[in-house]
Amino acid sequence: MSEFTVPRPNRYESSRGFSVEVLGRTGLRYVENERTLFVDSEVLAAPSGMLIYRDSIKSWDASEEVEPLSEVARKRIVDNIRAALGSQGIAVDVI
Repeated sequence: MSEFTVPRPNRYESSRGFSVEVLGRTGLRYVENERTLFVDSEVLAAPSGMLIYRDSIKSWDASEEVEPLSEVARKRIVDNIRAALGSQGIAVDVI
């Protein structure tokens, strides 16, 4: 059984409690424990590729307290995005 399901096009849900949704040619929505985060990204010209801008991963959207994410949290989010997109054959570069 796969860790990821695809409930609708471009949305990948993990059995570990997070999801990633490709919003178009630019931008991803990352959801974890009912919190959301917009991640700047671009679809690459190479087949099946995505570029993520790591510096755009700053804090949760619409949070009562705008607290910056720790480096550990940022790494976890990037790793989760890589796993979700990788499950669909999409390579992820991060800058």
